Amino acid sequence: MDVVHLIEKYLGKKAEIDFQPMQPGDVPESFVDIDRSIEMLGYKPTTNVDLGIRSFIAWYNEYST
Repeated sequence: MDVVHLIEKYLGKKAEIDFQPMQPGDVPESFVDIDRSIEMLGYKPTTNVDLGIRSFIAWYNEYST
């Protein structure tokens, strides 16, 4: 829901959310750990989620008009 709230914030619109029961294949919970990617690939993320969503929405709004 954190990502949804950021999208709402940068679009200036409230999402219409229709929560449904779990579906086959849905993952009830997940945890991200990028340590292996850092170690094996030298991956070093430079954009946080807030900035990434804001930048994507700005790009999309420009692209879609």
